[in-house]
Amino acid sequence: MPVLNEQGSPIVKASINGHPVAFIVDTGSLITAIWPQQVDKLGLYSTFRQVQLRGVGGDTLGTVVTARAMGLGAATVSDVSFVSVGKMMDGRAINGIPVAGLLGADFLSSYDVVFDLPNHQVNLYDVRGCKGLIPRWSGGFYSVPTDEDHIDQTKIIVRVKLDGHPMDAILDSGAQHTLITTDDAGGAGVTKADLAKDHKGIGFGIDDEKLVRFMHRFESFQIGPFHFEHPVMSVSETDHSLLGAEFLRRHRVWIPRARNEIFVQPTGPFTPIDSPATAPADAASGRNKPE
Repeated sequence: MPVLNEQGSPIVKASINGHPVAFIVDTGSLITAIWPQQVDKLGLYSTFRQVQLRGVGGDTLGTVVTARAMGLGAATVSDVSFVSVGKMMDGRAINGIPVAGLLGADFLSSYDVVFDLPNHQVNLYDVRGCKGLIPRWSGGFYSVPTDEDHIDQTKIIVRVKLDGHPMDAILDSGAQHTLITTDDAGGAGVTKADLAKDHKGIGFGIDDEKLVRFMHRFESFQIGPFHFEHPVMSVSETDHSLLGAEFLRRHRVWIPRARNEIFVQPTGPFTPIDSPATAPADAASGRNKPE
């Protein structure tokens, strides 16, 4: 699927009941959502069933709605359910196409998802029944271990280090930028007094409420063999740290449906720190082929 935008979370083209729309691809969202003001415009019908959602910023309620048909890439499916929720992104358009909602993990987790944002592509592969698959990328790539959340198994949890402090971050393509919780920042030695000296910004959570974010310069940030010196990242009072879309914009990332690792390939010159736990795999030879 071609990615329509150059920065931030990837946006792809789709159709709802024959209407051209665009969706944000959001690995951090449990549900596939559509903005409430788009429901009538696109001819969706309500089931009048409500669900409670929890995300960055707190809790909110959404209503389940259904589309007769949804087109995505070369495929069309019938009777697709969405959760009608959110307002902040409603009214946004790209290339004249309205951004109607987001594709969440309830949809994405059925596929191997490949983010090739340097080449403006997101690809979905149905590989059920296939074992030992690796990306057929030209050049080397790395395997980065992941964990699952015991409550929400669609979450992709990556072990990272912040100023040498180990912590977990959710791989969230719907977050434009990486976000660090105040607890994780504190674990890395950043105090409230340190944050008080930082520039403040405003973000928005799932309930559209404002979140204060502090733009803090850390000493280092490490993901597997990938090491970043003196990054400036947002710090906020949230439940989970997020690894955002700016990482995906600079790396190819393959997320297998059977999730105990992701594959990451740098798109520019790269020298790994130390000796990575998994040496670079060669796509042609199949070295480091997962079991």
